[in-house]
Amino acid sequence: MSSSFGTKCLIFLFVAVGCYHSANAQVFTLAQCPTVQVISPFDADRYLGTWYNNRNYFAIFQAGLDCITANYAKNSDNITVTNTGFKIIKRTKQVALGSARVVEPGKLIVNFPGSPSSQTPNYLILDTDYDNYAVVWSCSNLGPVSLRFAWILTRAEVPTSTNVNKALAVFQSYAINVNKLKVTNHNNCPT
Repeated sequence: MSSSFGTKCLIFLFVAVGCYHSANAQVFTLAQCPTVQVISPFDADRYLGTWYNNRNYFAIFQAGLDCITANYAKNSDNITVTNTGFKIIKRTKQVALGSARVVEPGKLIVNFPGSPSSQTPNYLILDTDYDNYAVVWSCSNLGPVSLRFAWILTRAEVPTSTNVNKALAVFQSYAINVNKLKVTNHNNCPT
């Protein structure tokens, strides 16, 4: 194999990963996914209810939104996920309905119509106290790179710094970059 061919393959790989990244993934890292531990045991019933998106890695499906919440409600076999946000400019509500299924303690498969369907856990709950905060992670290896999502969810619209710091410490314990987390605006949210 010529070095020109190898260079072209490498360029193609980065272009392909870049396109995938812009369409789906949120933080593109030239490293494999870190090994993380999920919360176990996990009480899905206590996790149900409304969570405020306190901060997260950029996510294309949340772009241009603030006042973002996620509501988890139990139905017959699954959990219904209702993500709600308000468009920053027009202040119109945007709702995405999906479903979640607990496959192992702390590991869920979450799918939304119109997105690629996952058959493997793509929503890992690294930690939660159920009453104040939850630390959520998703990471996919794609050759020499990884595509990462990270969220800190809180029960309070304006959480205490103590609870936010506990959540940040979880990411930091796995050397997950917390500087790329974007705080979600929850000021003047429509009711």
